[in-house]
Amino acid sequence: MDKTYLKSAYILSVYDYKEFEKLFLGEFLSGVVIDDETFRFRPFEQIVTSKVISKSAVEDKLEITTHSGSYYVIDADHKLIDISFVELVVMRAGAYSADRVLEMREQLKS
Repeated sequence: MDKTYLKSAYILSVYDYKEFEKLFLGEFLSGVVIDDETFRFRPFEQIVTSKVISKSAVEDKLEITTHSGSYYVIDADHKLIDISFVELVVMRAGAYSADRVLEMREQLKS
């Protein structure tokens, strides 16, 4: 199975709101490609995956399988953040990093 290797990885817990209720939509993976055995991505490309369906620890790495059947490898010391569905859409549309989306969130508050 071919894998894509990411650095600066985040596991994104995505939420939406319906009638003032916070709904969990799932986890997604975001990061920068450092190596891609599938030849789908260029090195240093910022990506956001489809929904995460499984995670397994292998030595000091975490292997992640997504809904689309893709396999990703990230460092075990990845970051976890909560974002809204709208922020996920912004990340995908503009190839923004999770850090940049968090910066934009703070700018909108002020």
